[in-house]
Amino acid sequence: MKLLKSILIVLALFSAFTEAEENEKKQDTKNELQVIQKEINDLVDQGGKYVYLQLARKNTLSPFAIGREENGNMIMLEVPKSEENASFSDKIYKLRELLKSGAEANKFISAALFVKAQVPHKGKEVDGIAIEMEHKRGMSVLRFLPYEVDRENKKINFDKPIDKVKPNVFFAKPTENVAG
Repeated sequence: MKLLKSILIVLALFSAFTEAEENEKKQDTKNELQVIQKEINDLVDQGGKYVYLQLARKNTLSPFAIGREENGNMIMLEVPKSEENASFSDKIYKLRELLKSGAEANKFISAALFVKAQVPHKGKEVDGIAIEMEHKRGMSVLRFLPYEVDRENKKINFDKPIDKVKPNVFFAKPTENVAG
């Protein structure tokens, strides 16, 4: 009987230890996802400022990208002047290529590509920004951000974004995919 009680106590302790370990792993994953989300949000915030400036100044948006380095520095990437006359799709391809090469060289830990596009909003296509966002740890999202220009009040009003999971492009082989 004492042996049975001892075994039950050991099993209960092991079970409690295993549960605590699982909870700790879940919390670590949750914390890491929050860090990744913050890094992606920082890219969107930084890019959003540039989007707003371009729309306010010239009522259009030239595609651009931002890469985030490990130390937190953000690098703005635009199509080189030598390729200014390239087609819209060639400009996007060039920016994706720049982000991908930065990711492959471990220069970037996250990246975002900003493009003016027609985006879905309330069942129709409206002016908006398409933002491809990726993190080397696996998060990969396409965000559609509808907007309207209020010329009378000289304001640009952004509506609620729509996010969709997308395949990785910049970080083709994400490290330890914690995001999905």
